[in-house]
Amino acid sequence: MQDLLIKKIEHVKKLLPIIISFAAITTVPAQTKKKPKSAPVKKHQTAYHHKATAKKKPVAKKVVIPREPQPIDSFYLSENLDTTGLNISGNVRQLLAILESELGKPYIRGAIGPMGFDCSGLIKFGFSFIGMTLPRTAADIGRLGYMITASDFSPGDLLFFTGRRKTRSKEKRIAHVGCVYKVEGDKILMIHSSNQGVNIVDITKSDYYKQRLIYAKRLFEVDSNNVVIPPSE
Repeated sequence: MQDLLIKKIEHVKKLLPIIISFAAITTVPAQTKKKPKSAPVKKHQTAYHHKATAKKKPVAKKVVIPREPQPIDSFYLSENLDTTGLNISGNVRQLLAILESELGKPYIRGAIGPMGFDCSGLIKFGFSFIGMTLPRTAADIGRLGYMITASDFSPGDLLFFTGRRKTRSKEKRIAHVGCVYKVEGDKILMIHSSNQGVNIVDITKSDYYKQRLIYAKRLFEVDSNNVVIPPSE
Protein backbone atom coordinates (compact mmCIF):
# COMPACT_ATOMS: atom_id res chain seq x y z
CA MET A 1 0.00 0.00 0.00
CA GLN A 2 2.76 2.34 0.91
CA ASP A 3 4.61 1.39 -2.23
CA LEU A 4 1.57 2.25 -4.36
CA LEU A 5 1.30 5.68 -2.75
CA ILE A 6 4.93 6.35 -3.41
CA LYS A 7 4.52 5.43 -7.09
CA LYS A 8 1.55 7.82 -7.49
CA ILE A 9 3.50 10.63 -5.90
CA GLU A 10 6.42 10.07 -8.26
CA HIS A 11 4.00 9.94 -11.20
CA VAL A 12 2.47 13.27 -10.13
CA LYS A 13 5.95 14.82 -9.83
CA LYS A 14 6.66 13.82 -13.43
CA LEU A 15 3.39 15.35 -14.65
CA LEU A 16 3.73 18.53 -12.58
CA PRO A 17 6.03 20.47 -15.05
CA ILE A 18 3.69 19.65 -17.91
CA ILE A 19 0.66 20.87 -15.95
CA ILE A 20 2.42 24.09 -14.95
CA SER A 21 3.46 24.80 -18.58
CA PHE A 22 -0.04 24.22 -19.85
CA ALA A 23 -1.52 26.45 -17.17
CA ALA A 24 0.88 29.26 -18.04
CA ILE A 25 -0.09 29.11 -21.71
CA THR A 26 -3.80 29.17 -21.01
CA THR A 27 -3.65 32.08 -18.50
CA VAL A 28 -1.73 34.59 -20.75
CA PRO A 29 -4.27 36.90 -22.44
CA ALA A 30 -4.17 37.05 -26.17
CA GLN A 31 -2.42 40.15 -27.51
CA THR A 32 -4.55 42.19 -29.86
CA LYS A 33 -2.97 43.63 -32.90
CA LYS A 34 -2.65 47.42 -32.73
CA LYS A 35 -4.11 49.32 -35.58
CA PRO A 36 -1.56 51.55 -37.33
CA LYS A 37 -2.06 55.18 -36.52
CA SER A 38 -3.19 57.14 -39.54
CA ALA A 39 -1.41 60.40 -40.30
CA PRO A 40 -3.41 63.49 -39.34
CA VAL A 41 -5.31 64.88 -42.29
CA LYS A 42 -4.19 68.39 -43.11
CA LYS A 43 -6.91 70.76 -44.06
CA HIS A 44 -6.34 72.07 -47.55
CA GLN A 45 -6.41 75.82 -47.74
CA THR A 46 -7.40 77.29 -51.03
CA ALA A 47 -5.54 80.25 -52.47
CA TYR A 48 -8.57 82.38 -51.83
CA HIS A 49 -8.74 81.32 -48.16
CA HIS A 50 -5.03 81.94 -47.70
CA LYS A 51 -5.32 85.36 -49.23
CA ALA A 52 -8.29 86.22 -47.07
CA THR A 53 -6.60 85.22 -43.83
CA ALA A 54 -3.14 86.57 -44.62
CA LYS A 55 -2.13 89.63 -42.67
CA LYS A 56 -1.63 92.77 -44.70
CA LYS A 57 1.84 94.21 -44.58
CA PRO A 58 1.96 97.82 -43.46
CA VAL A 59 2.45 100.16 -46.41
CA ALA A 60 5.15 102.72 -45.89
CA LYS A 61 4.10 106.29 -46.55
CA LYS A 62 5.80 107.86 -49.52
CA VAL A 63 7.94 110.80 -48.57
CA VAL A 64 8.07 113.47 -51.27
CA ILE A 65 11.44 115.15 -51.37
CA PRO A 66 11.44 118.59 -53.02
CA ARG A 67 13.33 118.48 -56.27
CA GLU A 68 16.48 120.56 -56.32
CA PRO A 69 17.28 122.62 -59.41
CA GLN A 70 19.39 120.63 -61.84
CA PRO A 71 22.76 122.01 -62.92
CA ILE A 72 22.49 124.23 -65.96
CA ASP A 73 23.71 122.62 -69.19
CA SER A 74 26.52 124.16 -71.21
CA PHE A 75 24.11 125.86 -73.60
CA TYR A 76 22.15 127.43 -70.75
CA LEU A 77 24.17 130.58 -71.00
CA SER A 78 24.08 133.06 -68.16
CA GLU A 79 27.61 134.46 -68.01
CA ASN A 80 28.95 137.35 -70.08
CA LEU A 81 25.43 138.35 -71.07
CA ASP A 82 24.09 141.75 -70.15
CA THR A 83 21.55 144.23 -71.41
CA THR A 84 23.71 147.34 -71.50
CA GLY A 85 24.55 146.99 -75.20
CA LEU A 86 21.08 146.10 -76.39
CA ASN A 87 19.40 148.56 -78.76
CA ILE A 88 16.09 148.60 -76.90
CA SER A 89 14.08 150.98 -74.81
CA GLY A 90 14.64 151.58 -71.12
CA ASN A 91 11.54 149.65 -70.09
CA VAL A 92 12.61 146.51 -71.95
CA ARG A 93 16.11 146.86 -70.54
CA GLN A 94 14.63 147.08 -67.05
CA LEU A 95 12.44 144.04 -67.73
CA LEU A 96 15.41 141.94 -68.82
CA ALA A 97 17.52 143.18 -65.91
CA ILE A 98 14.81 142.02 -63.48
CA LEU A 99 14.54 138.63 -65.16
CA GLU A 100 18.32 138.27 -65.25
CA SER A 101 18.53 139.01 -61.52
CA GLU A 102 16.41 135.90 -60.88
CA LEU A 103 18.79 133.51 -62.67
CA GLY A 104 19.35 130.36 -60.64
CA LYS A 105 16.09 130.56 -58.70
CA PRO A 106 14.35 127.15 -58.57
CA TYR A 107 11.33 126.18 -60.61
CA ILE A 108 8.32 125.91 -58.29
CA ARG A 109 4.96 125.08 -59.78
CA GLY A 110 2.43 127.83 -59.12
CA ALA A 111 5.06 130.23 -57.72
CA ILE A 112 5.35 133.88 -58.74
CA GLY A 113 8.42 134.69 -56.64
CA PRO A 114 10.49 135.75 -54.98
CA MET A 115 11.84 132.35 -53.77
CA GLY A 116 11.03 130.56 -57.02
CA PHE A 117 8.92 130.73 -60.17
CA ASP A 118 7.02 128.72 -62.69
CA CYS A 119 7.24 129.87 -66.31
CA SER A 120 4.35 132.34 -66.33
CA GLY A 121 5.10 133.43 -62.76
CA LEU A 122 8.54 134.66 -63.84
CA ILE A 123 7.15 136.61 -66.80
CA LYS A 124 4.38 138.14 -64.71
CA PHE A 125 6.96 139.08 -62.06
CA GLY A 126 9.25 140.81 -64.56
CA PHE A 127 6.54 142.78 -66.33
CA SER A 128 5.15 144.05 -63.03
CA PHE A 129 8.33 146.14 -62.62
CA ILE A 130 7.56 148.12 -65.77
CA GLY A 131 3.97 148.83 -64.82
CA MET A 132 2.28 145.97 -66.67
CA THR A 133 0.02 143.50 -64.89
CA LEU A 134 -0.21 140.24 -66.84
CA PRO A 135 -2.61 137.32 -66.41
CA ARG A 136 -1.50 134.40 -64.29
CA THR A 137 -1.20 131.58 -66.84
CA ALA A 138 0.88 131.20 -69.99
CA ALA A 139 -2.26 130.52 -72.05
CA ASP A 140 -3.91 133.75 -70.89
CA ILE A 141 -0.74 135.76 -71.49
CA GLY A 142 -0.68 134.27 -74.99
CA ARG A 143 -3.93 136.05 -75.82
CA LEU A 144 -2.29 139.47 -75.41
CA GLY A 145 -0.27 141.53 -77.87
CA TYR A 146 0.25 140.82 -81.56
CA MET A 147 2.09 138.05 -83.35
CA ILE A 148 5.53 138.51 -84.86
CA THR A 149 7.67 136.32 -87.10
CA ALA A 150 11.06 134.87 -86.21
CA SER A 151 12.80 137.46 -88.38
CA ASP A 152 11.30 140.20 -86.19
CA PHE A 153 12.22 138.70 -82.82
CA SER A 154 13.47 141.34 -80.39
CA PRO A 155 14.41 141.35 -76.67
CA GLY A 156 11.27 141.50 -74.56
CA ASP A 157 9.13 139.52 -77.00
CA LEU A 158 7.40 136.46 -75.57
CA LEU A 159 7.67 132.92 -76.96
CA PHE A 160 4.90 130.38 -76.40
CA PHE A 161 5.32 126.60 -76.49
CA THR A 162 3.27 123.43 -76.24
CA GLY A 163 3.64 121.14 -73.25
CA ARG A 164 5.30 117.74 -73.01
CA ARG A 165 2.00 115.87 -72.86
CA LYS A 166 0.41 114.88 -76.15
CA THR A 167 -3.26 115.71 -76.53
CA ARG A 168 -5.87 114.17 -78.80
CA SER A 169 -6.79 117.59 -80.08
CA LYS A 170 -4.90 118.78 -83.15
CA GLU A 171 -4.94 122.28 -81.73
CA LYS A 172 -1.68 123.21 -80.05
CA ARG A 173 -2.19 124.36 -76.48
CA ILE A 174 0.12 126.80 -74.75
CA ALA A 175 1.85 125.26 -71.75
CA HIS A 176 5.10 127.25 -71.50
CA VAL A 177 6.26 130.83 -71.99
CA GLY A 178 9.65 132.48 -72.11
CA CYS A 179 11.05 135.90 -72.97
CA VAL A 180 13.49 136.72 -75.77
CA TYR A 181 16.67 137.82 -74.02
CA LYS A 182 19.01 138.54 -76.90
CA VAL A 183 19.12 138.13 -80.69
CA GLU A 184 22.45 137.68 -82.44
CA GLY A 185 21.96 136.92 -86.12
CA ASP A 186 20.20 133.54 -86.24
CA LYS A 187 20.86 132.90 -82.56
CA ILE A 188 17.92 133.50 -80.23
CA LEU A 189 18.50 133.45 -76.48
CA MET A 190 15.48 133.00 -74.25
CA ILE A 191 15.22 133.56 -70.49
CA HIS A 192 12.61 131.45 -68.74
CA SER A 193 11.85 129.21 -65.77
CA SER A 194 12.00 125.49 -66.52
CA ASN A 195 12.87 122.32 -64.63
CA GLN A 196 16.44 123.65 -64.44
CA GLY A 197 15.21 126.76 -62.68
CA VAL A 198 15.49 130.29 -64.10
CA ASN A 199 18.02 130.09 -66.92
CA ILE A 200 18.92 131.32 -70.39
CA VAL A 201 18.83 128.93 -73.33
CA ASP A 202 19.76 129.23 -76.99
CA ILE A 203 16.58 127.86 -78.57
CA THR A 204 18.19 127.71 -82.02
CA LYS A 205 20.37 124.85 -80.71
CA SER A 206 17.49 123.00 -79.11
CA ASP A 207 15.23 120.81 -81.24
CA TYR A 208 13.09 120.38 -78.15
CA TYR A 209 12.07 124.06 -78.15
CA LYS A 210 12.07 124.55 -81.91
CA GLN A 211 9.56 121.73 -82.36
CA ARG A 212 7.31 122.97 -79.56
CA LEU A 213 7.25 126.67 -80.49
CA ILE A 214 3.70 127.80 -81.34
CA TYR A 215 4.20 131.52 -81.93
CA ALA A 216 5.80 134.69 -80.60
CA LYS A 217 4.07 137.86 -79.48
CA ARG A 218 5.00 141.43 -78.66
CA LEU A 219 3.16 143.12 -75.82
CA PHE A 220 4.68 146.59 -76.18
CA GLU A 221 3.68 149.63 -78.15
CA VAL A 222 6.71 151.55 -79.39
CA ASP A 223 6.80 155.20 -80.40
CA SER A 224 8.99 156.80 -83.08
CA ASN A 225 11.94 156.92 -80.67
CA ASN A 226 11.71 153.16 -79.97
CA VAL A 227 10.44 153.84 -76.45
CA VAL A 228 7.94 151.45 -74.98
CA ILE A 229 4.57 152.97 -74.23
CA PRO A 230 2.90 151.22 -71.25
CA PRO A 231 -0.70 150.22 -72.00
CA SER A 232 -3.31 152.68 -70.83
CA GLU A 233 -5.39 151.52 -67.88
